[in-house]
Amino acid sequence: MKKVNKDPFSNGSDHRAFEFYCCDKCVKSSEPRDGGMRYTNATKDNMPKCSIQRDIVLRMFSNEPINQRTIDICRDFILHGTLCPFMKTERKKYTRKVKNQTTLEL
Repeated sequence: MKKVNKDPFSNGSDHRAFEFYCCDKCVKSSEPRDGGMRYTNATKDNMPKCSIQRDIVLRMFSNEPINQRTIDICRDFILHGTLCPFMKTERKKYTRKVKNQTTLEL
């Protein structure tokens, strides 16, 4: 993916609105714990699992380039109110099957 050296938001109000409408309602969202030392839903390197949220956090604390896709998603939200396309509001449901059970018996 193309990396760009831009900020996803122009101010903190835009960032907070994006978090409120997209990240806070998503099951993939991560929250900082222990004074920001670790995240609740994190990868092995203690970064959020969601790639969009990971790029936003990375850009907040460094000047590293982030994906153009993240910039596009944030700008679409700010300008048009389009929610994040990667947002998931429900967890995957699993069905438990008993051994030797057919689909007609469910």
